[in-house]
Amino acid sequence: MQIRDRFFFSAALALVAMMVYLAIRPGIGALPTGPVTGDGANYDKITIEGDYLNKVFSGGNARTELTDGPDKKTLLLISADAGALRDEPDLGPHFRLAADIETQFSGMTIRVTVRARPTDDRGAMQLAVNYSAGRVGESGWRVFDLKPEFSDFTFEYDVPRVEGDQAVDYIGIRPVVPDKSRALLVERISFERIGPWTPNGPA
Repeated sequence: MQIRDRFFFSAALALVAMMVYLAIRPGIGALPTGPVTGDGANYDKITIEGDYLNKVFSGGNARTELTDGPDKKTLLLISADAGALRDEPDLGPHFRLAADIETQFSGMTIRVTVRARPTDDRGAMQLAVNYSAGRVGESGWRVFDLKPEFSDFTFEYDVPRVEGDQAVDYIGIRPVVPDKSRALLVERISFERIGPWTPNGPA
């Protein structure tokens, strides 16, 4: 007895649909990882918040994890023990900027803003942020005194022009840990492209 064509094709279609679902299922609900990219959008302001804060890699012996704030907003928890972090920004909590952002930021004055506060337990008193353009230079650690509530902490950096091969840009972000252990919460990180810089200041 032959199976009618319509039943055969229905079964085949269902089988194909199941195979596609099984192929993509590992990515369903997965948190974003990898370098931060602009995806060809407006590069004048790029904001990292919500699940995209998962792109911050713990590095070294620090700890990073996403957590829910009181209003169910996704926050990034960063904690570290005293003496656990080395000075190099890529050897602690950091995230990399993809090649498209590196190109767009090359030779530009960039305003970096981190919105953060101490945790309720073992809260850090200070936040340190470093914009690194790899071998061509870095901003150095900019240290800010944290406040009990979420606040914006901002600095500007003249990103060196890319010379030769593509540079590797990344942002180091960490609590200052004078003793024991300290932790902080990050709500948002943003970059604003102010304009080209010259040796005498913005163009």
